[in-house]
Amino acid sequence: MNKKFVDLTDLYYFWFKYQISNKYSLLKEYKGERPKKQFELMLECKQIELELMPKHTGDYNGQTKAEYTKNYTRVRDIFTKCAGDEEKAIRLARTQAIRITDEHKAINRAMVARQLERVENEPIYESVFEVFFQRAYELGMVTKQDYRDYQLEKLGI
Repeated sequence: MNKKFVDLTDLYYFWFKYQISNKYSLLKEYKGERPKKQFELMLECKQIELELMPKHTGDYNGQTKAEYTKNYTRVRDIFTKCAGDEEKAIRLARTQAIRITDEHKAINRAMVARQLERVENEPIYESVFEVFFQRAYELGMVTKQDYRDYQLEKLGI
C-alpha cells in the first residue's frame, strides 16, 4: 500500500499561513513562529517519507521492484526451460498467459520479454512477447489500434 503520511496541500497551507502572518503584521514584528514551525515539521516528515518510499522509476517500468523481479524471473524461466526450442517456449508462455487474469500483469510480462529480447538478442523472446502481448489485448489492456499497428509492424508494412 502506498499511503502518503504528509499531504502536500497541508504543507502548502502552512507555508501560505506563514507568509500571510508575516506580510500583514501591523507592528512589523515577526509573528509567524508557530506556522513556520508547523511548516518545518511537516516538511521534515515529507522528506523522511520520500526517503523511505521505494523508488518506482527507471528500470522497473512503472512496476514495483518485486513485480518486476517476478515477471523477469517468469520470462527467464521460460527461456531456460525451452533450451532454445521456440515451439516449447511459445507453449510455456501460452500456459502462463492463459492463467493471467490481470491485464497489467500480461502487458508487464510482454514488456519484460521485449526488454530481454533487445538485451540478449534472442528471437525466442520475441515469440514470448507476442504471446503475452496478445493476452494483454484479449484482456483489454492493449487497444485494437495498437495491436493492429504491432501486427503491421511485424509484417513490415
